[in-house]
Amino acid sequence: MQGPAPDVAGPVLRPLQLPAEPGWFPPAPGWWLLALLTLLLLGWLWWQWRRRQARRWQGGAPRRLLRQLRTDPLRVQQPQRWLGELSALLRRAALQVDARCAGLQGQAWAAWLDARLGRAEFATGAGQVLLAGPYQRHSEFDADALLALCEELLQRLEQSRGGLA
Repeated sequence: MQGPAPDVAGPVLRPLQLPAEPGWFPPAPGWWLLALLTLLLLGWLWWQWRRRQARRWQGGAPRRLLRQLRTDPLRVQQPQRWLGELSALLRRAALQVDARCAGLQGQAWAAWLDARLGRAEFATGAGQVLLAGPYQRHSEFDADALLALCEELLQRLEQSRGGLA
């Protein structure tokens, strides 16, 4: 008893239907985590850079500001205001070297400046006008000598800090 003869060709098969290739989006959860960590790292680095920039005074800025003050018309027109700006410049430069000088005033401030300069020019010399000059109606001073003194002080501060930067 033999049954019907088997079909030699066999059943008709269709080609395999493979699923479509997965797309690039949405990425797997691991890639989302990596992207989040990368963004957090970049944000932290940016924040650190901004903090550092806030604490730094760009190299050469004190000297550039002093050169601007040298040719500033306020030097002749409003000498008290010019003295105030010069005093503020020295204060900012000093704060970059030693933050403890922030509260110094009067003779203590002059003594701090003289200690950095190496001689008593701010307590008794040409720099003495910076203590009271900005607050007096009329004050006589040698602006060129004062600028030379301030430039020398800025050089000393830059050397002690390593560039005020």
